[in-house]
Amino acid sequence: MRKRQIIIDCDPGLDDAVALLTAFAASDTLDVIGITTVAGNVPGDLTARNARIIRELAGAGKDVPVCKGAPVPMLRDAVTAEDFHGSTGLGNIDFPKPRIPASRQHAVNFLVKTLRATKGFPATLVITGPMTNIALASVMAPDITRGIKEIVLMGGADSEGGNITPHAEFNVFADPHAAHAVFNIGVPVRVLNLDVTHQIRTSDQQVERVRALGSRQAIAAADLLAASNRLEVAAKARVAPLHDPSTIIALLRPDLFDGRKARVSVVTEEGDRFGKTVPEYREDGHVLWYDKADADDVFSEMLGQLGKYR
Repeated sequence: MRKRQIIIDCDPGLDDAVALLTAFAASDTLDVIGITTVAGNVPGDLTARNARIIRELAGAGKDVPVCKGAPVPMLRDAVTAEDFHGSTGLGNIDFPKPRIPASRQHAVNFLVKTLRATKGFPATLVITGPMTNIALASVMAPDITRGIKEIVLMGGADSEGGNITPHAEFNVFADPHAAHAVFNIGVPVRVLNLDVTHQIRTSDQQVERVRALGSRQAIAAADLLAASNRLEVAAKARVAPLHDPSTIIALLRPDLFDGRKARVSVVTEEGDRFGKTVPEYREDGHVLWYDKADADDVFSEMLGQLGKYR
């Protein structure tokens, strides 16, 4: 069976880094054909650098290009999240400097060129950061939707409220205009939002199970998860949700999640609700809004994938 081609659009970020490690570990099922980065958790220079660090840690080379993308949101002022990811974006963990350079191709140009080339075998977009790159690519070349099988993204919230404001989740709040465009891009979308990711929390004991796998990649994943917990406990007195890795687990094991069909809009008017996602639940919706997960099995699947590193 042919592997599923995926492009990961991300802003590493502690949990983005674990998502990348999990995706590369699942190379028997997933073919990562590119990584595009965007400013978000930390500024754009750092997110691109962090993606290169994780690419090399996972054992991938320049055949998986890292393409640096939008340095600022489409319309709003830039926001970052160093309080939850450390000043480097990777929890200030001392990783080796990346040796393989980033691609010279801009992320938006890479998306347009690659998705036009995948029309015969559409690729899946996995989005774990602000959605600026995808929105810009879809405006620049609307025909790229024919090269997209589906979008699986981490973003938004409904019943849980927000994590950056009372109403808004960070990835959407960081560029709500882009998020509104992506939610309505015209392809199937699956959403790992706070309603579901807040159900999936990795305890310190589970982190040590990852560490016990023993490979340098698993140890790094454990360090990243532990840093997430430390920062989350300091800010909110609870261990961290497994936000971004849930997108990869949803690709591998969609049976571990349940949700409702919806159409989703985003509040782009200034005010208290700025950046809020508004799902309208309806049977003809093209968005699958997840609201339930088997948390233990999600962790077990991630553990199993990370266990493939030797």
